[in-house]
Amino acid sequence: MFSQTAEYALRAVAHLASRPDGMSTIPEMSRAIQVNAPYLRKVLDKLREQGIVGTQRGTGGGTHLSVSPDDLTILDVLNAVDSLQRITSCPLGLPGHTKLCPLHSEVDEAIATVEKALGSRTIGELLSARRNPGGCEFPKAADLYQL
Repeated sequence: MFSQTAEYALRAVAHLASRPDGMSTIPEMSRAIQVNAPYLRKVLDKLREQGIVGTQRGTGGGTHLSVSPDDLTILDVLNAVDSLQRITSCPLGLPGHTKLCPLHSEVDEAIATVEKALGSRTIGELLSARRNPGGCEFPKAADLYQL
């Protein structure tokens, strides 16, 4: 349902939010979230354009979140790189179709439900949830180096 770019953006944001200092270089992040550095740079550029991440040059620099994880929703991240597309008119472009047919209306309602759910959960909440036993944990960088 989501593009590869959206998946990578979510990984990058989760990685930054989980860092004790909130900062990561592209090579570090690339290894940790298993995304090649050139493509990760493009994803981070989109997130930077939307004000979600920022950069700091020099020693100790890198990429950091510009928004608190407690204020940043999953939907914010997705919309920054590849927004969900609602169905607002006949996908066939037929001039006589002024209302959505039952099929497309149902699909649009499902998209609205997903949008609402993703807009109500923050990255901070997800990071707190992963610390609870029984759930799939976002991989830690140390675990990835053993693969």
